[in-house]
Amino acid sequence: MDEERYRLREFRPSDFPAAARIVSRLNPERTWTPEEMERWDRDLSVPPYVQVKIVAEERSREEAVGLGGLSTPPWSFDPRRFWVSVEVDPDHQGRGVGRALAAAVAAEAEQRQGLALWASARADRDRGVRFLARQGFEEKRRLWQSRLAVSTATELPNRTEDLGREGITFTTLAEEGPDRPEVRRRLHELIIAASADVPRIGPFTPISFEQFDQWSLRSPSLLWDAYFLATQAGRYIGLSNLTRIETDPTGLDQDFTGVLRQLRGRGIARELKRRTVDYARQHGYRYIQTMNDSLNQPMWAINEKLGYRREVVWIQGQKELGTSPPRPGPG
Repeated sequence: MDEERYRLREFRPSDFPAAARIVSRLNPERTWTPEEMERWDRDLSVPPYVQVKIVAEERSREEAVGLGGLSTPPWSFDPRRFWVSVEVDPDHQGRGVGRALAAAVAAEAEQRQGLALWASARADRDRGVRFLARQGFEEKRRLWQSRLAVSTATELPNRTEDLGREGITFTTLAEEGPDRPEVRRRLHELIIAASADVPRIGPFTPISFEQFDQWSLRSPSLLWDAYFLATQAGRYIGLSNLTRIETDPTGLDQDFTGVLRQLRGRGIARELKRRTVDYARQHGYRYIQTMNDSLNQPMWAINEKLGYRREVVWIQGQKELGTSPPRPGPG
């Protein structure tokens, strides 16, 4: 990196607009607002989570042109295993900025006695794939970033009546009453149970009710009437919900779909997702976006039947750092 032109420094709150611009340029299929990034950063900057951000700044403009990050993911929390990222504005790539950020992030991991690093790269960007390999990451799995054009979505059969004969009914968070404490608690229990089997690169760790309540149920992107629930015998057994895309009012994110393990294979998830598409169609949205782990074939099969098409393939890699025990603290 040309140190006369660039320098590394700590991230500042005033960097969120530049960060959103960089991330959005690198992945224009899913853009972000500075406010979204700031909320996410705030949520993950509380103990016990680690959230470190480093900026590569162009000295002459005093503006961020690259970002380095190291964090502990809540759903796979381990204080010594970190997700890392290096993102450089396309206009400043190939100048050593990424290597400098990667070295700074690696130093942070070493200082924290890290055991492993996780990172991702778009499969359609050779530079990023080669960078991941040069940094010593081994591919572990792939994620599919997909999109459904609502106007051409397949209209699947309505299974409400068939499932009703099994005592399974459908409702929404809006109908259930999102401000009712018992509804929020039951929803958290369902999310934890249904999330345990979601493929991920690290081990599953549940989040607390307080975290779920703050991150999900109080999110400004939440749509209560697009939060579909399946119920049986007075309990929630499945859900599929949509959220707003803050940078594009014509699109929606498919946030999460899950069904209790013992009730899978009955068409509950398919009926829930059918309802999300109906919602998007009735409310005039153009598209729905979602992410699929390549190991979650049952969910991808439903998405493919609805008409989702893959836009971006993400490679997820892992780098082992060592097995030395953490250094003792003071005292």
